Amino acid sequence: MKTSRTSDIGHWTLDIGHWTLTLADGATFAIALFAYVATVAPGLLPADAGEFQLTAALLGVPHPPGYPLYTMLGHLFIRLLPIGTPAYRLNLMSALLAAGTLVLLARAARLWARGLGASSLAALTGGLAAALTLGTATTFWAQATISNVRTLAVFFAALALYGLARFAAAANSRDADRALVLFAIALGLGGSHYPPLAFVAIFFVIYLLLTDSRLLAQPRRWWRPLLVGLASFLLPLAYLPIRGAMDVPLAPDSLDTLPGFLHHFLARGFTGDMFAFATAADLPHRLALLPTLFPFQFNLGLLAAALLGLIGLVRRDWRLFLLLAGSLILHTFVTITYRAPQTVEYLMPAYLPVAIAVGILPALAPPPLRPFAPLLLSSLVLCAGLLNGYAHAPSFIELADDRSTRQTVEPLLEQAPAGALILADWRWTTPLWYLQQVEGLRPDVEVRYVYSVAGEEYWDTWERIVRERPPERPLLMTHFYEFSGYATEPWGAGFLIRPRPVTEPAALLAPLNATFGGRVQIAGYSFRQGRFHPGQVVEFVLAWRATGSLTPPPSFTLLLLDAEGRRVAQADRALPTDLAPGEVRFERLALPLYPTLPPGRYRVTLGAYTVTDTGFETLPAGDGTDAVALTELELAPLSQLPFTLHRQSASFADGPTLVGVDYDRSLPDVLRVYLRWRGPVGEGTQARVWADGGVEATAPLPAISEGTYQTIALDLHGYTESRLLLSWADAQGQPQAATGPWGWPSQEIRLPTPAPDARFVPLGDEMAVIGATAHPVPPGEIMALDVTLVALRPLTDDDAVSVRLMDADGRWLDRHDIQPALGAIPTLKWIRGSRVVDRHLLRAPEDFTGGEVQASLVAYERFRMTSLVPMDGRFSEVPLGNWTVP
Repeated sequence: MKTSRTSDIGHWTLDIGHWTLTLADGATFAIALFAYVATVAPGLLPADAGEFQLTAALLGVPHPPGYPLYTMLGHLFIRLLPIGTPAYRLNLMSALLAAGTLVLLARAARLWARGLGASSLAALTGGLAAALTLGTATTFWAQATISNVRTLAVFFAALALYGLARFAAAANSRDADRALVLFAIALGLGGSHYPPLAFVAIFFVIYLLLTDSRLLAQPRRWWRPLLVGLASFLLPLAYLPIRGAMDVPLAPDSLDTLPGFLHHFLARGFTGDMFAFATAADLPHRLALLPTLFPFQFNLGLLAAALLGLIGLVRRDWRLFLLLAGSLILHTFVTITYRAPQTVEYLMPAYLPVAIAVGILPALAPPPLRPFAPLLLSSLVLCAGLLNGYAHAPSFIELADDRSTRQTVEPLLEQAPAGALILADWRWTTPLWYLQQVEGLRPDVEVRYVYSVAGEEYWDTWERIVRERPPERPLLMTHFYEFSGYATEPWGAGFLIRPRPVTEPAALLAPLNATFGGRVQIAGYSFRQGRFHPGQVVEFVLAWRATGSLTPPPSFTLLLLDAEGRRVAQADRALPTDLAPGEVRFERLALPLYPTLPPGRYRVTLGAYTVTDTGFETLPAGDGTDAVALTELELAPLSQLPFTLHRQSASFADGPTLVGVDYDRSLPDVLRVYLRWRGPVGEGTQARVWADGGVEATAPLPAISEGTYQTIALDLHGYTESRLLLSWADAQGQPQAATGPWGWPSQEIRLPTPAPDARFVPLGDEMAVIGATAHPVPPGEIMALDVTLVALRPLTDDDAVSVRLMDADGRWLDRHDIQPALGAIPTLKWIRGSRVVDRHLLRAPEDFTGGEVQASLVAYERFRMTSLVPMDGRFSEVPLGNWTVP
């Protein structure tokens, strides 16, 4: 092997020795490890991650296929690293594996680039670009910071690719045979750890045989690698029956028998999920996910570079093209047809060929354009990778402080009544088990995972367990359900289930002695205390009982009032009427703190009313007033730039800076303009937006302190397609100059032109609806409605989206509820700026003759069933549009 290479740049000669490559690999590893450790999750995690934290700490057996190698490595890592909790240590192992993966990937790309004739410098930068492409991908970075099995799977896939690259570049048979052993070890360990790697391994082996067509005819060269690979595959699997015989945490019954072992390792319980969507009816909708899945990871520059790299390989190295394109296409097909909600994670092995295609692009420059074209391409792909990381890094820095899992489950477990039973979804079961079995918290409480039962609705499964449990045993649930004959009382992050009638609240509530109209009495209330910002939602829990007739049915109304007593937000709830005498019921109301609210102190009041034939009738409080005071909320200013689709940077003289603009045309003939400002600015100033056609709107700016942000909204009625201009006037009404294009002062700023279908409707502080496109079909057929969503911040909740199809009069025709993108991209995988095309499949009845249909959208958190309130007071559901059914 040569220890030095030279790269000619014109008449300059740059010597790149072996030590330089080693230094580059070391720097890649160190920088990646630093980035991932700096953004690693601080501890306990939900769902599968919590399961791995539990089983690695106690040498248990995770869900199929069992992941024995990961469990043993994780346990060893936890024992050897004396830092933080076992959960945190296992998160750190992912950071270490991810950094190692990038080094292997960079080396593989570098070797293939050299084989394509690239200079050593172009190959070096190409390898760095490949590492940067994968390392900054949304899901890879996310997995590098949490406990998971896919980072180790991708490590072995990268190791196999590196073995193939070494095999292709081997100068003699000895080097080739060593590379073959490395490749066999990678496939053996990788297949034992993560069997789905078999799909990419098909093209790995094809490339191997195409590279050396004589290999099969030379058993003396491959029998040793074959034995090593088989040993690597089989040895870790011995862990499963051995530990299964010891009754360790989560080990299934009969794991120490051959049928039980095969059932678990081969994941026979999931066989119906494989290729479940590979049908004529489902496949077109799954393929429609592709324009979302890869841009979710990489920016357009990297995707374009990967496509050009693959195209360039067709003529330059068709074997390498077959390897990269084949493994990418096959694994993508298998993933999108698999029935599971973690598509972006299952897809991770497919990100490797994308990254390598980016890395070898500089090597594919035509010879007449060398040596400058490869360096130019290297610079471009490096810049694209850095921009990808620049866009994603703030979200992972924010997530590094997220302790929501422990903050959710620890109080629930600590405050549970003695001997209680907690029924939990998988998301919350595993961290609860971890707290009990690893940290020894509340062993007297039973945490039972409620799993889906074939032939039984999930809701029915919960109800069956509730009714089967001894009535005297305290029962808590992590999921909000209401069952006939039972009261569901909010209890921290969960719910306390008791037989009706309940006469007193069990949870600690703030007292409130108020009766409305002699009919409804408040027994107490609670809400999450904390620091509030514009754009958030505050949930209030109200305990109440009936003291009079509930005919007509009353409703609660929760009002948010500013310092002048003006109503700025409202939440209403209709009350049930089937109460026994003295029975206490519980209601949850979500009060929106709209993004346009200025910082300051606000009052929250509660009132009640009924709806009669003559209109609304207020039920007076006991003192004769319309409402009673509950509490005060302090809204703090935003210290971070709110998400915007149109970034701006226009500063006004002695005034604020416009940092963003967004538009919404959800309602016909109205253009809502959101202006994002950065302070400082004092009271009494005003913004004006107008169009060439004479339409204009003005709005005052509240005082904005330096370094903080504020959003205001203006509505332009009757706006047509013409340019928009903005001006700002000081407290004396004098227009002030702004920094125009090229830094020249201007009395007005030209705003971006709104698209004809522009939308921007925030849902809580989590996501926004920014587009909706339908594909109308005749009644009785499935209509695809694509809603484009964007994340306003990194998300840790698992939300669902419900789209309702209605006729022109608002009567329901159909509804489609699911996690975004047909369940493929749950919101807890999103970071700030993630865009997802969320497809919904709706059907108008065959006998529908109305002609026009309309659709609206509601989003909610899937466990507590908390609504993501539209941050637009004009509607309670997001209107998506009207379409004519053919």
